Amino acid sequence: MSRVRTISFIGAGALGSGLAKLLYAQGYVIAEIVTRNTPAAKRRAARLAREIGARATTLPDAELGCDVLWLAVPDEAIEIVAEALAERAKVPAIILHASGALSSQALRALAERGLHTGSAHPMMTFVAGEPPSLQGAWFAMEGSAVAVQAARAMARKLGAKGFTIQAEKKTLYHAFGAMISPMLATELEAAERLGVRAGIRRQDVRRIMQPIVERTVTNVLRNGAGKSFSGPLARGDVSTVAAHLKALEGSSESEVYRVLMGYAAEMLPVKRGGEMKKLLEKKKLSGGRRGRT
Repeated sequence: MSRVRTISFIGAGALGSGLAKLLYAQGYVIAEIVTRNTPAAKRRAARLAREIGARATTLPDAELGCDVLWLAVPDEAIEIVAEALAERAKVPAIILHASGALSSQALRALAERGLHTGSAHPMMTFVAGEPPSLQGAWFAMEGSAVAVQAARAMARKLGAKGFTIQAEKKTLYHAFGAMISPMLATELEAAERLGVRAGIRRQDVRRIMQPIVERTVTNVLRNGAGKSFSGPLARGDVSTVAAHLKALEGSSESEVYRVLMGYAAEMLPVKRGGEMKKLLEKKKLSGGRRGRT
């Protein structure tokens, strides 16, 4: 495989835009940003294209004269785009998609043409705005040897590492990613709401959260959850857990608390675990209203 120099992207959302900016900053030529034919999508692609010296276009007008074409579109659109590409006379030899949940099978219409197809997904959170650094991050890759080799080279250029994953395990891998980023953010949102209900000023609550959250994450990543687990379950303080559950009754956060505590009682070093499980199960059976706070 010759060295990849030119890359085009289909999709200008947070992930596609982020990867395009990061690769451009590392010296790659971003040839085209291909997007849907809607005013909002075209404006977004045009802004990105101006920033990185690319051409903004739609699929019917795209030239696709690049070494690698990277699809960063919603999962349900990948096969549709692949089938449309497969009908074109001119298509790049290497085509990747960036889905964490789907394998390269989503590009089978292109593979059947003899093209090198694969998936390459960065385990990193991308939101609107400037992209995060991928220094030290990991890409999950699978597909043809040539496609994986190209993806690995681009990841290395970004300071990231790569590992291959079995195609049939992609959905589990993506669920893993959901639990360590968006679901973690969800749990912290519930905690923030409880802090406000506890009387902490809204402008202070995240500042109060930051040191303990950062320390907990550091401890878990260094030593594992079992050695980083503290609080009333770890101490076997059944009465405190009961008081928490009572105080939370009728709130949306009650279910978050109960489910997480139940999982901890099963998987982590909990004292008086049998009593804790009975307490949590009793609260589950008693129901309780689910409301908004």
